[in-house]
Amino acid sequence: MMKRILTVTFLLTTLLTAAQQDLFLSGENYFQQGQYIRAFESYQAASVGFQQQQTLDQYALCNLKMAECHLETGALNQCMSQARNTLEYITDVLPQEKVLQLRAQLLLGEAYLKAGRNDLAMETLTSAEQSLPDPTDLSAAECYNDLGVVYWNNKNKETAKSYHERALKIRKARLKGEDPLLADSYLNLGLIYLEDDFLQAVINFNNALKIYQAAYGKNHPSVALCYGNLAFANSAQNNFGEALTYLDLTMNIWDSHYSGDHPNKAFTLSNRGRILEAQGDYHKALLTQQEALQQYIRLYGVKHPEVANTFYLIGSVQLKQENYKEAVESFQKSIYANLQNQEYTSLYDLPELQDYFNADILLSSLQYKAQALEALHFGKTLKPSDIKSALSTYLKCDDLISQIRQKRLTEGDKIRIGSIAADVYDDGIRTALYLSDKTFQKKYFREIAFTFCERSKSAVLLEAINETKAKAFAGIPNHLLTLEDSLKTEISLLEQLLANTKDESRLGSLQNALFETRQSYRTFITSLEKEYPNYFNLKYRQADISVAALQEKLTPTAGVLSYFIGEESIFVFLISKKDFEVFSLPKADNLVQLTKGLRNAIKYHIPSTFQSSSISLYKQLIPDLPDGLQSLTIIPDGLLGTIPFESLLSESKDGGNNTYLLEKYAISYDYAASLLLEKLDAPAGTAMGILLTAPVSFEQNELTMASLPGSEQEVKEIRYLFLSGADAPEILLKDQASEAMLKSSKLSEYKYLHFATHGIVNESKPALSRIFLSPTENEDGSLYSGEIYGLNIGADLVTLSACETGLGKVEKGEGIIGLSRSLMYAGAKNLIVSLWQVSDASTAQLMIEFYKQHLNHSGNMIFADDLRKAKLSLLKSSSYSDPYYWAPFILIGL
Repeated sequence: MMKRILTVTFLLTTLLTAAQQDLFLSGENYFQQGQYIRAFESYQAASVGFQQQQTLDQYALCNLKMAECHLETGALNQCMSQARNTLEYITDVLPQEKVLQLRAQLLLGEAYLKAGRNDLAMETLTSAEQSLPDPTDLSAAECYNDLGVVYWNNKNKETAKSYHERALKIRKARLKGEDPLLADSYLNLGLIYLEDDFLQAVINFNNALKIYQAAYGKNHPSVALCYGNLAFANSAQNNFGEALTYLDLTMNIWDSHYSGDHPNKAFTLSNRGRILEAQGDYHKALLTQQEALQQYIRLYGVKHPEVANTFYLIGSVQLKQENYKEAVESFQKSIYANLQNQEYTSLYDLPELQDYFNADILLSSLQYKAQALEALHFGKTLKPSDIKSALSTYLKCDDLISQIRQKRLTEGDKIRIGSIAADVYDDGIRTALYLSDKTFQKKYFREIAFTFCERSKSAVLLEAINETKAKAFAGIPNHLLTLEDSLKTEISLLEQLLANTKDESRLGSLQNALFETRQSYRTFITSLEKEYPNYFNLKYRQADISVAALQEKLTPTAGVLSYFIGEESIFVFLISKKDFEVFSLPKADNLVQLTKGLRNAIKYHIPSTFQSSSISLYKQLIPDLPDGLQSLTIIPDGLLGTIPFESLLSESKDGGNNTYLLEKYAISYDYAASLLLEKLDAPAGTAMGILLTAPVSFEQNELTMASLPGSEQEVKEIRYLFLSGADAPEILLKDQASEAMLKSSKLSEYKYLHFATHGIVNESKPALSRIFLSPTENEDGSLYSGEIYGLNIGADLVTLSACETGLGKVEKGEGIIGLSRSLMYAGAKNLIVSLWQVSDASTAQLMIEFYKQHLNHSGNMIFADDLRKAKLSLLKSSSYSDPYYWAPFILIGL
């Protein structure tokens, strides 16, 4: 009898299990077809049976699939609730089911993403990443894919790309054929490429489309996503008709799958509104955006990033329609829709910068609100309250930019925000100067304008230098600093190897190693900032520099000219001991051509072009200066950092000879006024001695370059000059001038470092710019910019008597990025670098003369006048009077 009962029970359990599996598989089939409501019903029915049978892992899986159906239908609150409850259930009842736990975390992270809670998504997915059972399986690929989306939402583009590439690589290795998961990766990579590489974006979108159509047919939601992204791509290329066709295809699919409101429908409507706006059909654009807005509000309520973004887009249309008051209202609604717990009572209210959903949307809304207030003032009201509110809003933008920089992870992504910030600062400077002219608070508003100008200067470099100082004062143990140095060194080495490798078989392993090392570095920095809050506060402290503080440190004969190139004007800030003036000069239409023309005319000896471009640039850039000045520190902006101001010619008024700026002033350069003030305020250094380095021959280097026989004579002559002084010279010549020797030297102990060698600037990848030294068995002889960041330099002066070492990639809002920045970060107080290649004979003469002049008053660490006198000696000579020989060497510092 007992045996019969057991048999019947077993048979019944088997039948029940089979029935639940059929229901589950039915749900899977419906889900793949995009029929999410029917899929939910099947999963729900299956879950009941699995619970009754105590097949608890299958029960939990069904609940996760039900939550996934909620996600696809846009029922985000239900999705998050079910995903959280299931995660808690798995953690409590099925702690051994790590794969299910990971799946629940990933689903919850994706729900947070769609709900606009990028912060919670980051927290959840980072936790999932840290507990991955196998970092090379498909679950890991899904985690990397979702983290890529999180980083992309935060505009950490480079990090996002590395995560999506990692996910795609795993999926290619694990999946056979053209699986839809591969298409997910192609789709996300296409979005990352969309801003910078249209062709690559379209290739990725089409790859995804082909896979989705083969797997699901032509009417699946995943296919609609591809059409929507192809619409984006075509719109970016002004192919508006093609873009609208793709959006029609997209909406047809959404309508066939979803009745009523859905986030994807609202998103497609909003994109249609953007295209209509770009076509100039503002009336239809506004109606379409308003329809999208109402759908978003019904779905999410009034607090959501998509609601904020749609209010912003409505305001953009209204601004173009010159409906300024309505535009201000829309931008204000956008601002407060982006804030979780704040409301406004007046259009002039400004938010506390905390608990916002999306920083980039918030920045755009603030910036455009300020522009709309300006337009309202000038176009309608002329009310002082409107223009003053515009300035206050630009100041709030500046505060937010500082917060955004903290969230950018790589140098490239930090630099990218500088380009956006530059537009804010252009508007801010213009508005502040207008108020300076129209009110009795001239100095106050000029100071604000100067602050905006200063904010646009080398923010990434300043943050990096600040970070180094913060570590020194935050009490971080040496072993942690050593660990950080090793991680940074490893990243730099792997980047170099990747850039230079031609071995395809090594490429994959190098990419893996770089991804993992960067991952470790991010984790390390995050923990450091949490465990040492003082370090975090010091690192991101935004020190304001006052004009009065700078004036206090300037000598009566010293002046500073800080430049900002705006859309329509060049703003020049003149600061001397007694004067603070701001000049708004009309920006020449051919400014770029003039700067390039000047450089080329000097480099290729074209006297007529040099004469005209030099005189034109003098008129464009040099305002009337007060009497009594003998030195000028130039803080350039953008392309102005590529020209030597010393070579600018002031036109003679009486028919006599034109005069070089060099003949009037000792000229130096700096990246920012705050760095200049630090140098003026710094105590005298304690380092002694000079290290002279000259490889001379480069036959054994990776790149074979011409030998520099004049460099040997140059360093020997400089060594001779120093023999009689307190700064004992040390010389590394030929094979001794090796990369290995330099890295092993105690560079912080030298007062002067002098490199007479070749250098190459890599404008596309500044970290791969390099100085050439002699190779050894373990070193290739290329001291890369990335490696220089890791050196410990304490020199008062570093001289690169080399080719084009002062150049680099010009980034809007950041300046020139190259070798000189890395040396400044490594601790060099002052630098002499070159803007183009010069013969080693004239270089040797200039350098020898410079050190002669300097050693006449060796206790003075002001180098600008010494370099001026050395240049004047060449200018007066018979062989080297042409600017080609003396103009390229510039001093960054004092």
